[in-house]
Amino acid sequence: MRLKYVWLLPVFAVFAACNSGTNKFTVMGDITGMPEADVYLEELAIESLVVIDSVHVGADGKFELSGTAPEPRLYRLRFPESRYILLSVDEGNVKVTANWDNIENYEVTGSAGSESLKRLLLIMREHMRDLTEMQIVVDTLRRGGDEEKLASAMASMKDMNASLTRYIEQYADTTKYLPNAIFAAQILNPQAESPFLEAFVQSLPSRFPDSKLATDFTAKYEQMMASINQQRQVPQGPGVGAAAPEISLPTPDGKQVTLSSFRGKYVLIDFWASWCGPCRQENPNVVKAFNEFKGKNFTILGVSLDEDKDKWLQAIKKDNLTWTHISDLKGWQSVAARDYQVNGIPANFLVDPNGVIIASNLRGPELTAKLAEVLNTPAQ
Repeated sequence: MRLKYVWLLPVFAVFAACNSGTNKFTVMGDITGMPEADVYLEELAIESLVVIDSVHVGADGKFELSGTAPEPRLYRLRFPESRYILLSVDEGNVKVTANWDNIENYEVTGSAGSESLKRLLLIMREHMRDLTEMQIVVDTLRRGGDEEKLASAMASMKDMNASLTRYIEQYADTTKYLPNAIFAAQILNPQAESPFLEAFVQSLPSRFPDSKLATDFTAKYEQMMASINQQRQVPQGPGVGAAAPEISLPTPDGKQVTLSSFRGKYVLIDFWASWCGPCRQENPNVVKAFNEFKGKNFTILGVSLDEDKDKWLQAIKKDNLTWTHISDLKGWQSVAARDYQVNGIPANFLVDPNGVIIASNLRGPELTAKLAEVLNTPAQ
């Protein structure tokens, strides 16, 4: 998994009066050793960052900020030197205490949502520290040339990434605090984790009925996915008439397969992944085309952008993808995706018997029609 923070709440420094809601809350702070400075209470809304209150804090590090919230929302205390404390607040009195030199280990009382959010951040920080240490090990082994140990370390790192992803997903799915659930969901990669996020969004109305925050998040998510899907339709990679770049990757059983080994046949190079919802939706059309034309000098070479081998194999079996499959299990870092400039999936390239690309990004009936054309066979 690749965690993505880039879609976490676009930041616009908007100063505003307190919301018109009826739930009042107060945040009382005591930050030992903090330099004299201004502290801001900010709401992290879906489309904006709104300053709710601010105060100048003296040498004693004590302060009080207040606001009103129509429903539970996500807030942060912004300190000098780009230091922050996140809060999940509805109403009541919240107390935050910390030492300036170790502010990430703050204590919070009076807000169960904020306490839960702190535990999430603590566990994430521990995971990220472990990943950083493992990355150092991987880099050391790579420089040393020990391929066996390097492979083992990279597998461990992948498992650690997957474990963190599953934890964040479970938290988002089970927490009873809406701001926390949305915060956790926003950490995930919207492309790699799109099946989970789609289900998460669909569950929000029943989990948190009549919530404006949930409605705003859903609208933002749908807008973002529409943009991603639109980008997927943009032509990518080498164009029609270009020689297809060579591909040499292993099958699930470790056999190295090259694109050039299919020379003499029409080959559909199909870039996909088990986690890609649009790919899985398109697979029945690809299966239909394969079954219709596989006996007519045509085959498919499936190139997966998976990182999890088991999920890759499960998807192949479940979707009845009976052609040749290859992958280096490096996700978006796949050398084949790089050579073909693939930045969105599903993506495909139709190559003629001489290794020349004659079409790309064929979908549904377009794929069947194009194969019927080039193979001089009426489509069924």
